[in-house]
Amino acid sequence: MSAWFESQRIAFIAEMLHIYGFINREHLMKKFGISMPQASKDLQRYQRHSSGSMRYNPSAKRYEAT
Repeated sequence: MSAWFESQRIAFIAEMLHIYGFINREHLMKKFGISMPQASKDLQRYQRHSSGSMRYNPSAKRYEAT
């Protein structure tokens, strides 16, 4: 997979967190036509590189901006 596509997904995660305050795997899956495992990887990658900017809310099943 191209680094350009990955960077687009990472930028989308940042934008969703900034505008709406949350994101989940389904948002990525619908926007980019990717699989659930790929969406999970992207969210984990974003969380690793932007530590402290989002946390998972298990009751809402989404990542929320911190």
